[in-house]
Amino acid sequence: MLTVQRAPTVRDAATAEQMIEALEASGHSGDDAYGLMGHLTREAFPPGPGQSPFDMNDHIKSAGQARIAPIKARQSAQLLGKKWTIRHYSGTDRNRPPLFTDIASTYDNALAGRISSHTNMADWRSLGNIKFTFYLVAIDGRVPKRPFLNDVHWYAEWNLDDIRDCWFSRDLLGSMSKAKDAGEAQSALADVRAFRGSGTEIKKILAASVFGAGNDPAEALDNVVGGAFELKVPGGLPVTRWERKT
Repeated sequence: MLTVQRAPTVRDAATAEQMIEALEASGHSGDDAYGLMGHLTREAFPPGPGQSPFDMNDHIKSAGQARIAPIKARQSAQLLGKKWTIRHYSGTDRNRPPLFTDIASTYDNALAGRISSHTNMADWRSLGNIKFTFYLVAIDGRVPKRPFLNDVHWYAEWNLDDIRDCWFSRDLLGSMSKAKDAGEAQSALADVRAFRGSGTEIKKILAASVFGAGNDPAEALDNVVGGAFELKVPGGLPVTRWERKT
């Protein structure tokens, strides 16, 4: 008797390849970054009795609608005048820059057969952030301290004002990597500070939050979100050149 192998579901997919297969079978593989994040997090955290469905997007506020007190806007004006960029670091060979010319999402890398050692199934299943790419915010060339920066020697850089759509939060993997129902997932993100908008809108919120941080406002970005600050861009960004880290 012929046995028909069925595509795995999102919940039982054990590898990135199986996850892509499951998403294609579900009809969600073509969702944009935010839509896919919503689908995957609804699947990962099913509602218990009397609970509403969980969607990570519900915890991201609109940066354009955020109210910044006039006094904070005035106090942060000088900081806004500094150079605000986003950076993606890579390259373990200090003598040769990376060869790739696009920052690609986890999803696109998996489609191309490139699976990053820094990504595990919790990124796919529990966060659903696999169609985003990740960056550090630099203020006048300074970025928050990160252990991985000790092992890389190059970065690509973009003006934050040129980014049309992005969002920020702390690194959420530790909060969402355990099995939860929808209510428990909602509670785990109750204190999360996350905003989505243009780079210019995001910059205004961040500047108003760190203007009193002295000579190193970039280091204070972690305090804004209560953890390791991450800026996420849907899809990828083209690399025009790699700069050597000093």
